[in-house]
Amino acid sequence: MDDALQQLAAGVPMALAQHRKKAEPVSLSLINRLTMRGWTGDDVLAEDLPACLRSEPLVGRVVPVDLDMLSSELEGDVSVSSGGYLDLDTGVVYGESAADAAMVGEDAAIDVEEEPDRWIYLHRTGSRDGWRDMELFAERQRDEALQERLLRAIGGKGAFRRFRDRVHDDGLADQWYAFSTDRQLGRARAFLAGQGIRVG
Repeated sequence: MDDALQQLAAGVPMALAQHRKKAEPVSLSLINRLTMRGWTGDDVLAEDLPACLRSEPLVGRVVPVDLDMLSSELEGDVSVSSGGYLDLDTGVVYGESAADAAMVGEDAAIDVEEEPDRWIYLHRTGSRDGWRDMELFAERQRDEALQERLLRAIGGKGAFRRFRDRVHDDGLADQWYAFSTDRQLGRARAFLAGQGIRVG
């Protein structure tokens, strides 16, 4: 559970709306666990959940952002694109080419210059954080032989493919995907908070 707190917390507003009595203790537990865990973005979520519990507005501009899409754009391959755009009105994430009429067509292109306050440019950070996630996941394994296999997998070119194959072969795929997804969502949430935005 502690590797999926960002994912679990996404359901808190709905749970509170449908079964408040049952959802309140779970929400409080999530807040405590986020505070203790302390990964990037956990502090932001630990601030937002009490506001949900008290039915208070979140601090900052609230945008209905899909954190999965945002994290994919932020941490995407920099050799393919240098970034994209976040629409602050709709929460939709667009690739960089969406603003290029020659690429997507005159009618489909978004015009970021017409309403500059509506858009945030998303600079891709590349694979550095993803590689660090693999390293952290490997280092937390108690079995020394397993830890060594995972650390060996992330050395050199092709590290992401080798690591993915290794976690599948060792039966760790579910644990790895929960861990890496939560870390990505937390980084995306922290990025938004740095822009004064909260996820609605």
